[in-house]
Formats: sequence, structure tokens, C-alpha cells
Amino acid sequence: MNKIYNFRIGDMIYRDQNGKSIVGLIYKMTPKYIYYAVMATNGDGLGPAYMTKDHKVLKTRLYRSLKNQEVFVSYARGVGKRRKIEDFGED
Repeated sequence: MNKIYNFRIGDMIYRDQNGKSIVGLIYKMTPKYIYYAVMATNGDGLGPAYMTKDHKVLKTRLYRSLKNQEVFVSYARGVGKRRKIEDFGED
């Protein structure tokens, strides 16, 4: 299992499925929610690109999705000074 760390603004959440890549960029955080902008394009990069804002998700739900490897995260500026998440809480 991959280690999961706390989130910061600028982290990228992504999912790659059937040749399509969907990327969410975290731009705002509250104690309970994470707000992200979604960017999507075809896998070849030649198709149209889409960007939408104002999506939010519960932090606990996102941590569970990472644990189940439904989505993946790319941590901005590394994980050197980040706290590792052990408990995912309740939805």
C-alpha cells in the first residue's frame, strides 16, 4: 500500500482510464472539504481540453479513494515535511 500524506494547495489528483486522463488541481481547502479544478483531455493530447472549477469533495472520501487506488496523487514540492495520514475518519 502506498503511503498517504496530507494535502496542500497545488497537489494534483489524477485518474487514467481507457486512454483518457482526468486531472484535478487542488486550489482551496477547508477543514472538511477540498476544492479542485478539473482538467481533462484525450490521452493523445490532440483532442480538445476541458477545464471546470468549483468541485468539492470530503477529505475523508478522497483519502479512502487513494487508499483503494481509485485515484492517485502527485504531491507538489514533495512529501518531506508532510504528516502521514493513518486514520481516514467517517464520511
